[in-house]
Amino acid sequence: MSHNPRRFTRPVRLIVSLEADTVASIDTLMKQGRQHSHRNRAEFVRRAIDRELARCQYDDFSTN
Repeated sequence: MSHNPRRFTRPVRLIVSLEADTVASIDTLMKQGRQHSHRNRAEFVRRAIDRELARCQYDDFSTN
């Protein structure tokens, strides 16, 4: 999993479409400044993808 988006060795741009309500929820979380103080939607989505990949890989190993 990646940790610093500015240090990718082979970055790939990904365009994602989301519902307006989802974007509003992300913005609300980032404005609260708790865990999501980076205030960067792309970073929020990147971290969410990393977490989901890790969870799916864990699920694959635990079912075998």
